[in-house]
Amino acid sequence: MVAGKLEFPGAAVVPVPAATVVLVRDGAHGPETWMMRRVKGMAFAPGAAVFPGGRVDPRDADVSIRWLGPEPEQFAARMQIDAAEARELVTAALRELFEETGLLLASPPPAEGLDAARRAIESRDLPMAQFLADHGCALNADALHPWARWVTPPVEKRRYDTWFFVSALPAGAEARAVSSEADQAGWMAVDEVLRAYATGQMHVLPPTVTMLRGLATAGTVAGVLAAVPHRSLAPVHPQVTLLPDGSVRLIADDTEFVFPPAAASRPQ
Repeated sequence: MVAGKLEFPGAAVVPVPAATVVLVRDGAHGPETWMMRRVKGMAFAPGAAVFPGGRVDPRDADVSIRWLGPEPEQFAARMQIDAAEARELVTAALRELFEETGLLLASPPPAEGLDAARRAIESRDLPMAQFLADHGCALNADALHPWARWVTPPVEKRRYDTWFFVSALPAGAEARAVSSEADQAGWMAVDEVLRAYATGQMHVLPPTVTMLRGLATAGTVAGVLAAVPHRSLAPVHPQVTLLPDGSVRLIADDTEFVFPPAAASRPQ
């Protein structure tokens, strides 16, 4: 971006489908969620605190992957997309969660080889479908609940059409800091993250802030799950404008975010 002019390098870019999992559990002082800090060398959102997730892989469309829970058509009806797209997104969300936290939401759970499989799936040396078939597993699609959909504005040349799913941490399950894309990861109290964001101690993107505020409003995991049927899943398209002082204003989901000039080149 040059002074006095807001550029749109992603105007002709078709947003890439992506899926993110907002993993939640009840903590001593309200809901907690698993967050990761992206390594500084990442091309998109370096240093940002994010939830596990990533782009859809072509192999996420493999219809041989078994599911437990709602059929793709049921997800599709709720999300207002076609069944094939719903299958890809839900599979991508569960795959990314496994790759980035080591948490495999599948039944029956494999008794061994999870770490090696996670690394091989992350490197794309092992298809998720093959791993699940070899162990007779089915993905727990019923663990995911569509929560929101955000589309990166054209001020970014890397654009994503991201679905956010919430998922309650199953009893006895464990998430681990295993992602190669993060230099820090762990459970954080939602209110703590929001305070750190408000004071400038953490770099948190607008979609993530909005998800966190939704969790805080819900108050508990039960409250989060109770809110799921009432969530709007209409795609959020942030509106971005350049202010006279060189800062950038982003308005999305009825919320205003203002970025100072030093950060104005990367508002989302």
